[in-house]
Amino acid sequence: MLKITIRLTSLALLLMAFQCDDEVESQLEFNTYKVNLTANSPLSLNDTLWIKGRISSMIFDGAINDSIFNDNLGYVGNQFSIYKFMEPTPIANCKDAIDQFELIIDTGTYRFLPSCENAQISASPQLSIDQTQYAYRIGLKPLTTGDYLINWDYIDSVFIQNENRNEALAENYPIANMPNTLGLEKCGITSSLDLNNTDRVFLFRVE
Repeated sequence: MLKITIRLTSLALLLMAFQCDDEVESQLEFNTYKVNLTANSPLSLNDTLWIKGRISSMIFDGAINDSIFNDNLGYVGNQFSIYKFMEPTPIANCKDAIDQFELIIDTGTYRFLPSCENAQISASPQLSIDQTQYAYRIGLKPLTTGDYLINWDYIDSVFIQNENRNEALAENYPIANMPNTLGLEKCGITSSLDLNNTDRVFLFRVE
């Protein structure tokens, strides 16, 4: 009976610890990345498209009604996917395309996500010297010509500061009966995105 009581008590304490962690995390309000892409479309094979993302190092904690320093890098990663436009199928008009670029790291680090290494990148930023923000800067040097798309995977995860995101390029790849739709084929799995209802994509041409 004593052993059973000890085990049940330990289990209860463990569950309470997980519950407390969830309660604390649920009160954190995370910031949105501000992203700027530093080369205009069209690019040549000699150009590099630079992606710079930055985010405040402070997050709001509702538990204390104040901002706190965010020292958990798990909360500041920025995930995006790269595609190349293709001849449309009934459901898709672009396909995963990291292998169409040489990746250059200037600030921070990156890793390919195992769910689809030829599409998804998680950028890990570097803390600034004054500790006020995290930032990354990654270059995409094209290896082939064509029309391309960068999509940030999560809603409200990014604000693209470029006024022109070149959405008109998608008009060259219409999917039948699906106007203004991006059909994103990622490692054999296709999802769709309404181009008129998203602000987290950037399109560009390489000539």
